Amino acid sequence: MFVLNKGYELLLLILAMIAALGMLSTAAAAPRDEKTVLYMSFDQEPDGDFVEDESGYGNHGTIIGQGVEWVDDGRYAGALEFDGGSKIEIPHSDSLNMAEGITLEVWFRTETPQAGRFMIYKAHDGGGRTYQWGIYLTSDSTNVSMYVVNPNDEAGFISKSGTYMDGEWHFLAGIYDGQEVKCFIDGEVASKAWPGEIRTGSAPVVIGTWGGNFFTGGLDEARICNVALNEEQLMSDYENGYDFLAVDSAGKLSITWGEIKTQ
Repeated sequence: MFVLNKGYELLLLILAMIAALGMLSTAAAAPRDEKTVLYMSFDQEPDGDFVEDESGYGNHGTIIGQGVEWVDDGRYAGALEFDGGSKIEIPHSDSLNMAEGITLEVWFRTETPQAGRFMIYKAHDGGGRTYQWGIYLTSDSTNVSMYVVNPNDEAGFISKSGTYMDGEWHFLAGIYDGQEVKCFIDGEVASKAWPGEIRTGSAPVVIGTWGGNFFTGGLDEARICNVALNEEQLMSDYENGYDFLAVDSAGKLSITWGEIKTQ
């Protein structure tokens, strides 16, 4: 009978650990969730003006302006507070051009009456309307909307009214599936038929402003998906946080990132 000595066992253990680290490195270099093309948790303080995209797609952002402050009391762990004169800009990439389906998500809080503020939007540089899609706060912070624009420069949008300048965190999502445009806010949804495609372009994605209309307040857990999430998925994100570390049913891990960050 062949018996391993302790030195050989240790060597095997070290080799196994190196292999595991290599697998983790490979996994980290690829998108963790192929449908999520941008994810900024804001859990860590930005390194200067650099804001990391944690999706694996490499859609990192740059803070423009001096009035973005990291705070540790976000909806989940850290968040960014915007002073009404700053933004995050993410350069265009092909992964941010979605023609048939899209979901935008963000948690926001404000105590300021605001009008005409896109919290997340993609600019457009081809003439006509200056945006392709975005989620929007307006009407003295009593109305949220989801906007999409088709190749003919026609805008489809849906809005939901409420009281959003109470200083509390609110979960806003905008969804388009090629047939309907939807606005999901704090567990409630409004929808409107609007069939067609979203126009595409090469302008950046921007967080915290539309033109010179800058958002004032906190933003957390900014996420963009290249598919239209269903209401069950949105409700899960609202109640539990984005399932950042989930593994498919064949895997062994089943816990939400929201649970980890609030422990």
